[in-house]
Amino acid sequence: MGTELKECYLHGVFRGEKCPECGLPSKLLMSEAEVNSLSKILAGMLRHFPERYGLKLSDHGWIKISTILPVIRVQSRHFKWLTQKHIEAMVATDSKERYQINENHEIRARYGHTIPVNMDDLDSSNIPEKLYYQTTAEEYEFIKETGINPSDKTWIHLSLTYRQAFVSGLFHVADPLVIEVDAKGVIESGLPVYRATDDIFLLARVPAEYIREADKEQVEPTPEEKEEIERVKLKRERNRDESIQ
Repeated sequence: MGTELKECYLHGVFRGEKCPECGLPSKLLMSEAEVNSLSKILAGMLRHFPERYGLKLSDHGWIKISTILPVIRVQSRHFKWLTQKHIEAMVATDSKERYQINENHEIRARYGHTIPVNMDDLDSSNIPEKLYYQTTAEEYEFIKETGINPSDKTWIHLSLTYRQAFVSGLFHVADPLVIEVDAKGVIESGLPVYRATDDIFLLARVPAEYIREADKEQVEPTPEEKEEIERVKLKRERNRDESIQ
């Protein structure tokens, strides 16, 4: 299924060729290339370097959509037509739930931050007793002693399932090692765990006593996952080559 953003007159916005409810062709809101381009811009604004765009986020990462719209239009001539409706539709149909919009028409990234953002307003109730984290055998020897601490991201990201953690790890290494985290124990120790999406959880750190190597499960990525993993790896290699030149 493609990632074009469309709107069905009867059933609202969706991603793909035809409306999943009625199967009829619908109005095109954004092409696949435009969705990908806007997603990259939003990631820069809301996750990584808002200052490059002259933006200041709230302590919890929020900013008015009406504030970022003119900035996007200036940054890219391809988005002169962009409206709040386009951004809201993109957020509503994103299967990875990267962004969140509140009742004040503010937007923020739910996860993936490399800048300091306070996420303590996320739901911290009904957290599963066990969660999962992807690493490598070499790194595991280190974190068995130190616990899990943030590295390239502001928050530690835990997965709901072994499979999700393993597939996430495949974006970085060929054979990831999956760690099981005693989330119940972490919470009882006084460290909150926040639910960013249905299957991504954030926390500041995981003490060593609450981790163990997870029992291995057989995981076979879907064709779509394999394609995305290969695409990300090729992009990473290309960026690395360009930085060396």
